[in-house]
Amino acid sequence: MTQIPSLTQQQLELLRLAKKNSVEELRLSYEFPVLDDDEPPSGHPLFIQELIDHHFIQVQMQGTALGASEFQQESWTEYCEEIDYPSQADWDRWRQGFIAQLSEGFESLMIPEKILGQFTKVWIREISLRAVQPSSL
Repeated sequence: MTQIPSLTQQQLELLRLAKKNSVEELRLSYEFPVLDDDEPPSGHPLFIQELIDHHFIQVQMQGTALGASEFQQESWTEYCEEIDYPSQADWDRWRQGFIAQLSEGFESLMIPEKILGQFTKVWIREISLRAVQPSSL
């Protein structure tokens, strides 16, 4: 009897996107906190690694770079859509809201700096992935 693993909503969404784009590889990136400036972390986040371990997806690393958090920059840009001239007070409000959304894991290490426009330095990993087609029984 085949056992079907339980997947999180995040894993199901990633698998759905991979299957939807099954003709070509899906390219995406994710961020890791900087723990050691010399070496990026090895491996993938747990939700991706579990999909690999269950043979639902295949992943190829395209590259890893050190830079300012793109996730934080996108969040700040969205926050400022209705603000003509963002101030330090706007930054402080956005920063507190952003911090409140972080979990207790590695993400808690990715807190934006206190000064306007200073985003956290992170490792940005680019990968391509493809859904694995099940073999016939």
